[in-house]
Amino acid sequence: SVALTNPTRNICNMLHIGKLCLLGLLTQVRTSSSLQEVRNADVASPRIAIIGGGIGGTSTAYFLKELFGDNAIIDVYESEKIGGRLATIPIAGDDYEVGGTAIHPKNQYMMDFVSKFGLQKRKSCAGSMGLFNGKEYLFRDSSWEIITLAKLILRYGWDVYRLHELTEEMLTKFNRIYTLQSEGHAYHDVASLLYAMDPKFLEMTKKSSAAWLKELGFSDLIINELVTAIAQCYYGQTPNIHAFVGSVSVAVADQNLWSVFGGNKRVAEELLKHSRASYLKRLVTSVALHSQGHFTVTSTETDTPVKRLFSEGSPTEIPEMNSSYDPRTQDYDVVVIATPLNKDKSNIKLVNFTKDFDFPGHFERIICTMVQGEVNPESLLLMPDDHIDEILVTNPGLTFNSFGKQCPASLSVNSQDYPYVWKIFSSAPLGEDQLKIFFKERNSTDVIDWLAYPHYNSDQHLGNFELVPGFYYLNAIEWAGSAIEMSIIGGKNVALLAYKYWLQDPNAAMNSLLKDEL
Repeated sequence: SVALTNPTRNICNMLHIGKLCLLGLLTQVRTSSSLQEVRNADVASPRIAIIGGGIGGTSTAYFLKELFGDNAIIDVYESEKIGGRLATIPIAGDDYEVGGTAIHPKNQYMMDFVSKFGLQKRKSCAGSMGLFNGKEYLFRDSSWEIITLAKLILRYGWDVYRLHELTEEMLTKFNRIYTLQSEGHAYHDVASLLYAMDPKFLEMTKKSSAAWLKELGFSDLIINELVTAIAQCYYGQTPNIHAFVGSVSVAVADQNLWSVFGGNKRVAEELLKHSRASYLKRLVTSVALHSQGHFTVTSTETDTPVKRLFSEGSPTEIPEMNSSYDPRTQDYDVVVIATPLNKDKSNIKLVNFTKDFDFPGHFERIICTMVQGEVNPESLLLMPDDHIDEILVTNPGLTFNSFGKQCPASLSVNSQDYPYVWKIFSSAPLGEDQLKIFFKERNSTDVIDWLAYPHYNSDQHLGNFELVPGFYYLNAIEWAGSAIEMSIIGGKNVALLAYKYWLQDPNAAMNSLLKDEL
């Protein structure tokens, strides 16, 4: 998701949810003299701009540092806090996740970063779960895992086990990308990257998740209930999303999901720190191409937050550039766009390019309402002495997509005492009257209005990472699937593309591996 929460961990006991031969490249060894012809001593250290300081942009900076060492000057432009859609807000003295939350145990890059940077995993927030259609609870789990499993099989049959096996198979194929990228492979477009992992992944972007599962023999019941509830929770959409991102959402429904102690944004902060890049707190307004292959980035300061974050009031406007400051320009050899360029997400102008760029589609609006208070159980069709910690919905027409109890981002192993804080995802703002129905009392209410992730189609357009040589668009990968690890994979890919472009050597970043194998 960027999956924004992890309310499905209790149903996931049932869903748990070779290197390539490179010897032929030995005949293509790059010599120092040929490299000198391409880049003379005056321009041996490229100046690189990364526009966007989320997990994608900061991971790109980190990977560029790994590739170039100290032989590159890297600037990261971010008009807001580092982390982007990885964000926390303070409630009752603790920080709570309001952005990308779920990290899968097989997300190799995030696992590696937490280990390298000395970060810790956060204790999970256990609780009860129910599937709700607006009139009744179609399924409720048990505190006994064996009873939950029996209830799932009783309702959905062996489709539960088959969905688990399908997810495991998908994850095994997905994990091929780590080997490919460690070997130095990079891809100019999203379709090629998916195809390299498995040709079926590309096919899956051309049909809906529902159609794909039906072709595999899954029942309408599990699609309309369990799969719909997961898609609603993680992407605010239905199984009409394409099958690849649908499989990503099901994979995220894993009982072993985790988060970073202190907030997942801590990883982005550490990535920036270890990249030694300069952090420019500025809003980029344009990127212009020069005939000699250089790029000019124009930026300005801002007065207002980019994300609309408010408490008990109306949202602020999307910021305009601050006219009291003169725009600043800077020339670069390489530019990486690490923020969406779709019209509803970006005002960045691309100037002097010889072709027009098209970034079709729009982003899904998700309202994240955080309430510290006491829930009114009757409003959720619960008895006064009954409770459910996490409610997933099977009916897309309901007021909310999910409704779940939260724990602090810095929850320690021994901590049991923290206030009741609830996260509600919805496609439209909840009115004051609605909140009064859901809650007996409220100590605080915070609302975050996100354009959170792409609105997916059953025949998905997939874009290019390389717009022109030296100019890269990381967020093209979001149209395959929006998730923390997907953004990092995109960051690694564009870093490799930039490195190969600068050295004018398609085999750059592969030589060290070959030497090790020899």
